[in-house]
Amino acid sequence: YRELGRSYRNASLFTEAVEAHKKGLQAAQQICDTMQIVQALNNIGTVYRRMGVLDEAASWHYQALTYCEQYSDTTSNVAIKNRVVSLNGIGNVQLTLGNPEMAEDAFRKALAGEASLGSAVGQAINYANLGAIFEGRGQIDSARHYYAQSLKFNEQAGSDLGISLCRTHFGSLYENEGKLSEAVAEYRKAYDQMTGTNDKWHWLESCMSISR
Repeated sequence: YRELGRSYRNASLFTEAVEAHKKGLQAAQQICDTMQIVQALNNIGTVYRRMGVLDEAASWHYQALTYCEQYSDTTSNVAIKNRVVSLNGIGNVQLTLGNPEMAEDAFRKALAGEASLGSAVGQAINYANLGAIFEGRGQIDSARHYYAQSLKFNEQAGSDLGISLCRTHFGSLYENEGKLSEAVAEYRKAYDQMTGTNDKWHWLESCMSISR
């Protein structure tokens, strides 16, 4: 059910994804598997975030974080990863709700956890999230620094999605500076990177940026 839910989410079938993850949660609860419970809670939160239902997303991610903090295992890689995913989800919700200080605190904790795990993708995600915070504050040089760090780790991990999102971020910075030709060039790179994938949700970000 966990993998089925992720497949539905990647195909932008969000209602089906929530249903699959909730069935996975029920199964995990029946066998008292805390790690699988946390993963299911976070996966449900992530899907609701994609749907824009932020109150639901926050609720599920906070439930996951509570499980992480109460669980006896706090040092294994799986436990650290589950906590990091919870923090990342909470940070994204807070950022969308306009609470950048709370979001930054969550992202920095998540980044530290990903660094301890040596996860290139995880570090890339949180560097990009920090970049978004600084972009929102109008601190363009700092935002560009964090986006560049994110791009470095995405290239290290070979993540087409991550590279595409970084190109979109760079385009956004150029757009905010009024450098529209440079912005379009970056958005085109992002678009080309995602062409042919099933991830329409992220692909649309570059489409909307180019059209704007």
